[in-house]
Amino acid sequence: MTKPLPGILQEIADVIGEAGALSIAARHGGTRVYIPSAARLDWKEYWLVECVGHDLAKKLCEHFQVDGRGQRIDIPLHIGGTYRQFVRSIHERVERLEHQGASSTEIARRIGLSQRTVHRRRAKLRVKNDGKQGRLF
Repeated sequence: MTKPLPGILQEIADVIGEAGALSIAARHGGTRVYIPSAARLDWKEYWLVECVGHDLAKKLCEHFQVDGRGQRIDIPLHIGGTYRQFVRSIHERVERLEHQGASSTEIARRIGLSQRTVHRRRAKLRVKNDGKQGRLF
């Protein structure tokens, strides 16, 4: 079983499907976007219609509106494919920069992670590459 999409992307996927959620993430990941109310959805102007089409955009607007008003939501970063592929690509980028001799601060800035995440990944790499101790399982 694969992990669900991160954060609000899973909620979006539940409403309009995973393909729509991934399309939104690909175009607007890492930003705060405005989801208008369904009544104000002008299909010629909103980015959402360009991303997922008018029918799905209207469904999403109806889901997120509160008291007839649109909402601002933060779209998490997500690189196409499954969540597992996204995590794997992050790990590969950390590993590549690590081998190039980049500092944890530089790696965090270049990839958009916290330094703590970089340190945790480095620790896992050290354990994996140590070779002194056999695997238990």
